[in-house]
Amino acid sequence: MPSDLSRRDLLRAVAAASAVPWMRSTELLIRNGRVVNADGIVDADVRIIGERIAEIGRALTPGPLARVIDARGLLLMPGGVDPHTHLHGGFADDLASGSMAALAGGITTVGTFSFPAREESLSAAIDRTEELVRRDAIADVILHSAFWPLSAERIAAIPTLAARGQPSVKYYMMRPDFAAQMDLVVRALEVARDAGVVTMLHCEDAALLGAAVRRLTAAGRTGLEHYPESRPVIAEVVATQQAAALAEDTRAPIYLVHMSSARALEACRGARAAGLPIFLETRPLFIHLDESRLRGPDHRLYVGQPPLRPRPDVEAMFRGLIDGSVDVLATDHAPWTREQKLDPALSIARVRPGASDLQFMLPMYFSEGVGQRGLSLERFVATSSTNAARIFGLYPQKGAIRVGSDADIAIWDPQRRALVRTADDHSRSDYSPYEGWTVTGWPTTVIRRGEVVVESGRLVGQAGSGQLASRQPRL
Repeated sequence: MPSDLSRRDLLRAVAAASAVPWMRSTELLIRNGRVVNADGIVDADVRIIGERIAEIGRALTPGPLARVIDARGLLLMPGGVDPHTHLHGGFADDLASGSMAALAGGITTVGTFSFPAREESLSAAIDRTEELVRRDAIADVILHSAFWPLSAERIAAIPTLAARGQPSVKYYMMRPDFAAQMDLVVRALEVARDAGVVTMLHCEDAALLGAAVRRLTAAGRTGLEHYPESRPVIAEVVATQQAAALAEDTRAPIYLVHMSSARALEACRGARAAGLPIFLETRPLFIHLDESRLRGPDHRLYVGQPPLRPRPDVEAMFRGLIDGSVDVLATDHAPWTREQKLDPALSIARVRPGASDLQFMLPMYFSEGVGQRGLSLERFVATSSTNAARIFGLYPQKGAIRVGSDADIAIWDPQRRALVRTADDHSRSDYSPYEGWTVTGWPTTVIRRGEVVVESGRLVGQAGSGQLASRQPRL
């Protein structure tokens, strides 16, 4: 990972920007801002040379042809790192439209998935997906390898993910054959641990989900109005308990995606108190909306996995982000069109889960968290950027405003007040679960690796300017 520039390197970079005509335009100076990191806040200017942060200090002098941005009264925060999005085939967004939505919402790095075909190696799948990144992405991208079923050959290939700079995998405990492959799951976790690969787990128990669907089907209750009953909280709790047990047994780093309930959170407390490498994520749906949305006339639009929970669970998830019990807020961005979500052929056994969240996640979190619930600015940065960067091997390249880091900076106007409107969303999803919400605090200018990609709220970045970000293994 990149380290801080030495003082000599810094002086050389600044001098070069001033003296060499073709380099002068690579200097960007942000003045008079309030720089917010997870470990503190300081009023300072930030000098960017090329793609990196070169200097942070007071009253910095711009080079002859530097571009200067006045950030007086504004917040400078690290670009968001959202490690959990679905910007791949089958969904409404691809890497281009997903990048546009992410950047407009202050997110500069997104994580999505690489799915190897039946006879394709894990490395070949990354190669194929990286081509799409080079062609379409505007935000920077990280890839998680998602493959099933497990096999001795695929498990043996897990260390190649670390060698490729993409050290993470994902498994779904809701798969009907997950329990039957438990011996291979344990072996995969051991290999991942030794290679520094993070294992992401979707925690819902397949047997309990199957039993719930079987009972409801027998009673003729298969419509999506019965969806919450088809995915009971105990299924999440049991799977979370098992994930904690696997972390204890293998000492492998495990990242639990989209936690939704207080009971699941409680199931992790012992493992986390013991210092086991188990990390928790929740998503915007679970801190803003409760299960009453699944009983309304548009209930199909709010179907997700797991389902929306009762209000006490919503409060528990938000408290967890504030008090440190939950590490990361990530979208699990799963964009569909309204027509797809309202498809009458869908049932408790066949769903299109998820919703579009990328553009509005951070403004809504800032508005309610910082504005109304006492979430500190430092904790906002930790849960929206720094923690994910640390967990997934990006820090300090990303997730911080510090000398030597990538110049990924979102400039926020904490007083800007506006409505959430689908008409303003760059996602190809044509509805938002939060339509009409009033939000205070929005990013106005977004910089990705030194390039202004959102200016005065307008997207100016070009498809293909994003990169696949290389990561370090978690050893």
